[in-house]
Amino acid sequence: MMSKHPLLNKINWSIAFPVLLIVLAVMISNWLLREKPTMQRGERKAPPLTVEVATAEYGHFPLTIKALGKVSARELVELQPQVDGRVEWLNYDLGPGSTLAKGEELLRIEREPYQLALQTARSTLAERRAELQQEQGQRLVAKEEYELLGASLPDADQSLVMREPQLAAARARMDAAQAQVGLAERDLRLTSISSPFNALLVSRTVDIGDRVAPGTVMYTLAGADRFQIEVEVPASQLPKLNTPKAKVRIRGSQWPRNTFREGRFVRVIPVLEEQGRLARVLVELDDPLGIEDPSRPQLLLNDLARVEITGRADGQQVRIPLTALQDGNEVWIVRDGKIHIQPVQVSHLDDEFAILESGLQGGETLVITRLTSVTENMPVRTADAARGANNRRGPNPEQKRKQRDDARKSAAEDAPPELPEPSKKSREQGTDGERG
Repeated sequence: MMSKHPLLNKINWSIAFPVLLIVLAVMISNWLLREKPTMQRGERKAPPLTVEVATAEYGHFPLTIKALGKVSARELVELQPQVDGRVEWLNYDLGPGSTLAKGEELLRIEREPYQLALQTARSTLAERRAELQQEQGQRLVAKEEYELLGASLPDADQSLVMREPQLAAARARMDAAQAQVGLAERDLRLTSISSPFNALLVSRTVDIGDRVAPGTVMYTLAGADRFQIEVEVPASQLPKLNTPKAKVRIRGSQWPRNTFREGRFVRVIPVLEEQGRLARVLVELDDPLGIEDPSRPQLLLNDLARVEITGRADGQQVRIPLTALQDGNEVWIVRDGKIHIQPVQVSHLDDEFAILESGLQGGETLVITRLTSVTENMPVRTADAARGANNRRGPNPEQKRKQRDDARKSAAEDAPPELPEPSKKSREQGTDGERG
């Protein structure tokens, strides 16, 4: 056998072994300290914001102005009598709110005094006509006598001899009597009051037995063929609205939602409103009361109606949602996951969109989410992209749990009903039967 080294025999291993372990630990510690990896603190990046976006459209987008205006009648009259007298007949079937045809009789004033006046005027005319005929006969006699004498007189004397002044006076008296007959006939005709046009009866202020005279308001009538509405629009938009091809839509305040009727652009009133520097535009609606077509909704007088006027479009333009317009003159374009700030020039606005004069070409992806602060090249993520990424990752734990609950519920509903357990008596009867 090989003998151990004498030195090894002299070592006390109970002491040496712990010392060796300590030395080995110190060496390993020194090596680790020398070779210690350096940790670099990197810049922590916040996740990009998720924003909603819309696409800029390119096409023909005519100017549409929406405004409110008061409905008024194009013709509004207060009927007053031209003769005085007592009201002897009145059409009670025609009250406020009734529609009248042109020439429909409303009221009659007592006729007897005017019939008597007409009879007197005609009698006077007959007398004056007889006097003229008598004077014409006397003139013929004077003329024959003058011719028999064969004398020659100056023109002035000859006129007197021929009774020309008397004949002219007789003619004048007959003309005056004939004029009196015409006046009496007119007064008798004016005792009947009729509607001067197709009208809406607004009010009546007389009754049978009332005495009326010129200046007494008896009826208030509004023309029923058309109503007009005056609306205020920005003066800068007048060139695009003042066109024969302008389209007008009118909606009464009491009409169902999205119910409109086609109106007509009449004219621009060339007077600016002093406070807001707004221009006024007049539009009309034919057959506002639906007389010709009862299926149409009625436009009420004095109603506050909504008017939409669509003018012309200035060629091809870009349209964006109002929510995409930032600070009134810029938009935020999303390109390659970053925001680019782009100034724009607005042509006009409506309730939902802004029509641009310049700044965009169409097809750009625009941010419509309101952000407190935006910088150029700020990273963002669109909501559609975020939803697509979530769908690819699959449902989250909450969605999975909900799916499992729904599956268990569906399985429970589809399972066959359990049969009732047999009673003790039934089991005993069954056992007895088996025994028998």
